[in-house]
Amino acid sequence: MFIVMEEKKENILDLTEIVPMLFKRWKLYAIWMAGVIIFSLIFVFTIPRYYTCQVMLAPEAGGGSMNSILSSFGFGESQTTSDAISPNLYPDLMKSKDFIVSMFPVEVTTLDGSINTTYYDYLLKHSKSSWYMSLIGKLKKSMKPKKVEANTSGARGKTYSSSFLLTEKQYNIAGAIGGKIQYGYDKKTGVISVIVNDFDPLVCALIADTVSHKLQDFIMDYRTKKARNDLEYAQRIYNQARADYEVSNGQYVAAVDANWDIINETAKAHLEALNNDKTMKYQTFAAATQKLEAAKAKLQEATPVITVLQGASVPQKPAGPRRLFITLALMVLVGFVCTIYLVVVYNSKKVKEQAS
Repeated sequence: MFIVMEEKKENILDLTEIVPMLFKRWKLYAIWMAGVIIFSLIFVFTIPRYYTCQVMLAPEAGGGSMNSILSSFGFGESQTTSDAISPNLYPDLMKSKDFIVSMFPVEVTTLDGSINTTYYDYLLKHSKSSWYMSLIGKLKKSMKPKKVEANTSGARGKTYSSSFLLTEKQYNIAGAIGGKIQYGYDKKTGVISVIVNDFDPLVCALIADTVSHKLQDFIMDYRTKKARNDLEYAQRIYNQARADYEVSNGQYVAAVDANWDIINETAKAHLEALNNDKTMKYQTFAAATQKLEAAKAKLQEATPVITVLQGASVPQKPAGPRRLFITLALMVLVGFVCTIYLVVVYNSKKVKEQAS
């Protein structure tokens, strides 16, 4: 029993021996730390800095009951809605190829003014990356077999939409845009957030502002689609009823002017028929006017009011990468691994010496 306890005590690490041993190996630490610094200069510090711009949107309570406005927009405590698309699906819709492809022709300008082109050309020709990522991309491209560009015309000469049949370059750029734009929806607050990352601060803010406006337009169009269709139909009925009434009234006035001094029964019957037709057309016109005004009111009621809680702004400081933090973290990790390695080696040597 006593012998076992003594062996256990001998296996316990003695800090008074280990700490001086570690200080004696300071050259090894210096070599490893120098390696970390060289690695950071080659790989970490060559990663381009990127900027982040965030936009936050929310429904605004005004012009009526808060609950009614929130419910008309699809927010609020009760998320029950008869719409086919609920608000928490808006981010998914904004990730669709149709929306991403609509970002291709957006005009962007860099902060220094050296680049002024479309977002598609900006990502295709001016996108930044580290040297090793560019080298890997070139190697992958050289190893891929050449592909024939897809034909955008169908068998009957029908031209497909750009989002329906993308070329390889367009598909890659669409993927890059999807990676740069992030969306979020907070069910508790009903806030929609748009976060855009880019290597240029001005491009970052421009894209965030464009996406914000496109999202608002989409919500407006979707929420008011039925009301706008009803208004267009009511407007057509109104225009037709007004035209019919004007024609009927013109005929009646012309007949009165032509037969004002004639008192025979035929003329009276003709005037009475024209008057009845004018009255009927006027009643139809009046009903169409009421329906038109009701459709306008319905459209106004269905139109959601969106508040921009946080608009797009050109970021002043880069969001990442945190090069110094990454370097320090690597140094701490390497120092810890080096210490464990030295302690294990020292302990194994000590055990062998005791065994011998």
